[in-house]
Amino acid sequence: MVLDHHGVVAGESDEAPQMLRQPSDVPPPLPPLADGDAVRQLRAALTSLAARDATGSPAGRARAWLGRITGRRNRYLLEAVVRATGEIADRCDALTTRLREQESLTADMARSYGEDLARLRAEVLHLQSTVDEAGGSARPAH
Repeated sequence: MVLDHHGVVAGESDEAPQMLRQPSDVPPPLPPLADGDAVRQLRAALTSLAARDATGSPAGRARAWLGRITGRRNRYLLEAVVRATGEIADRCDALTTRLREQESLTADMARSYGEDLARLRAEVLHLQSTVDEAGGSARPAH
């Protein structure tokens, strides 16, 4: 910010103006969602079920058939899906919070820089009128 020694535009204070209302620190990056426990368990459940279906032994086929009949297989997979969905929902909530904070910071920066630009323009206009009053026009003709 340009400080005018007359204090006309800049005010009487010599201390630096506050730039932003909130800290602009960047939060640490989120870990990959695929590394989450629930997503890993879901992948393991799908792999396990696929391996059971691929087993060619009569005992393996019988276990797969009993798992389908009793619904145990479906419950196992459904529980894994629910846990993974919960983890994804938590990540969405974290991203929503970060986006809200980013929007707030962006608005704060726009306000701060807009005020600075308005003060600078006022200072330039003031200096131009001071030069014009002194008799020398430093502005090029348009």
